Amino acid sequence: MSQTARATLIIMTVNLTVYLIVLTAWLAKGIFPQLTEGIVGFLAFPASPDGFLMAPWTAFTYMFSHLNFVHLTVNMLWLVGFGPMTKGGWRRPVAAYLAGGVCGAAAFLASSAGQGIIAGNLAGASASVIAVVVTAACLSPDRELRLFFAANVKLKWMALAAIITIFAGSPTFTQATAAHLGGAAAGLTIGLWLRHRDRQLTDRAMEKARQHTRRLGLLNKAARSGLASLSEPERLELFDLRNMNTNQR
Repeated sequence: MSQTARATLIIMTVNLTVYLIVLTAWLAKGIFPQLTEGIVGFLAFPASPDGFLMAPWTAFTYMFSHLNFVHLTVNMLWLVGFGPMTKGGWRRPVAAYLAGGVCGAAAFLASSAGQGIIAGNLAGASASVIAVVVTAACLSPDRELRLFFAANVKLKWMALAAIITIFAGSPTFTQATAAHLGGAAAGLTIGLWLRHRDRQLTDRAMEKARQHTRRLGLLNKAARSGLASLSEPERLELFDLRNMNTNQR
């Protein structure tokens, strides 16, 4: 199992564990009527700035908290499909997930303030998951994923469809819409930055390989025909390549 797949599995396990805690509290509400509200209030992200200042940890806990099974299932299906595709180690899906959640919370809070809403809260991994989806699509836009065993769909089109559903799911611009868009923006930023970084690393590796090949060619020429067979520019180039390889060690 790859590091990205393992990190994705851990994130899913945390989400499932928190859901089971919430579900247990809901089933026990007959005995402890205020338990569910207390747990949700502790985990969910509040709509008001004052509420956030009283419970700043909710900017992280809310993204692992689901209040119904359908919401959890849909988010985890998207996560298990796209999380491993962020490639490059466990940090990438984790960073995209956390950044998407934090940006989603910030957008939710800003939207609430703009609409004058101080009641309500935010719970669920939707903002985090869409950040992972967009990040994966940025890194491998033309990679294909088989959809329902019928057709291969490129990641960029699936990410675009996910963003479109944000607006299709609500006729008006709600706080939840803002949270989803905040997550998508975080995923886009991280994905484009990682893609640029990957290209830089690839270019450096290719240049290093080219220099190595060139150096071997000059060494082989000198071994076959003697150092005198090298022209002055070739001797200087060989000397420069040797110094560059020494400095890079």
